Amino acid sequence: MAKKMTVELVAKHAGVSPATVSRVINHPELVSAKTIARVNASIQELGYASLLDRYRSAKPFDARGPIVVNIPWLDNPFYSEIVHGIRDSARAAGYDVLISWDTPRQSTVDSFCESLRRCGASGLITMCSLSTEIIERIDSELPTIQCAENNPETNVPYVTIDDRAAARTAVEHLIACGCKHLSIISGPESYKYSRGRMEGFLSVAREHELSLDPSWILQVPDNNYELACSAATHMLESDNPPDGVFACSDTYAAAVIRAARKAGLSVPGDLMVVGFDNIDIATMTTPTLTTVNQPRYRMGYGACNLLLERMSGNGSAHSMVMETELIVRESTARRP
Repeated sequence: MAKKMTVELVAKHAGVSPATVSRVINHPELVSAKTIARVNASIQELGYASLLDRYRSAKPFDARGPIVVNIPWLDNPFYSEIVHGIRDSARAAGYDVLISWDTPRQSTVDSFCESLRRCGASGLITMCSLSTEIIERIDSELPTIQCAENNPETNVPYVTIDDRAAARTAVEHLIACGCKHLSIISGPESYKYSRGRMEGFLSVAREHELSLDPSWILQVPDNNYELACSAATHMLESDNPPDGVFACSDTYAAAVIRAARKAGLSVPGDLMVVGFDNIDIATMTTPTLTTVNQPRYRMGYGACNLLLERMSGNGSAHSMVMETELIVRESTARRP
């Protein structure tokens, strides 16, 4: 009976990870000559030489194929400027860009990788929240960069911000304006940005010894305006509303301003609001929105530059944490 040929067995014999074996087979330009020799020796010693034939008979990734950008929500305006930056960097290097609206799961990651192979992708930039196993599986197939959202438990490079520090700046601003009863509207806990911004909010509240009503800590399962508006309306129409809200996205913040109007509260007179992202809606609300600016275009441009560096095989790409800035507008004002 023929031996079962698996990447896992070769990896165990060679003393490397399965991802490294896949790179040797699919992208030897990303692996050192010493590691390539070690893996190839194991393949020969185990009698798995045909393993290489099986992998290499498949359509290889095109070195000049498109760069794929993987986003979780097509209708979230946060991603537009990031994609713009990616596109400009990619075009300058002679690459086209394709958008993938899909969050790979354990049950779909194989078909996701096959889709990347069919389109001849050269590399991937993902903004999805992915498990360690999934992102390393994808990265073993083709060079990958994480952007905005990232899994810190992997070695896959990323471009992001310090969500905790940025949230602390926003909440400190609300306190400096005179707010004493603070609320937070956050997103799904599975996302790094939600966890980091919640941690920043809670750390400032503890330092200032603020009493937090549990009903003021809201989590919305999606970056959805209507869901956020419904949750904020329920909170603001209660007998014990907060006087300041830190919203973890500008979409949530716009929903809070609408909910305040429905509850008969003025912004910033009765309620102050700080958002996050500085998307276009921040200047379209009435009043205009105080928010944390993410350098979204530079994040996208930088992520694509890192990907191009990985694709070239000229050294390892280094992760980047970019600075944010609080933009003060009309939704906050210092109280006398």
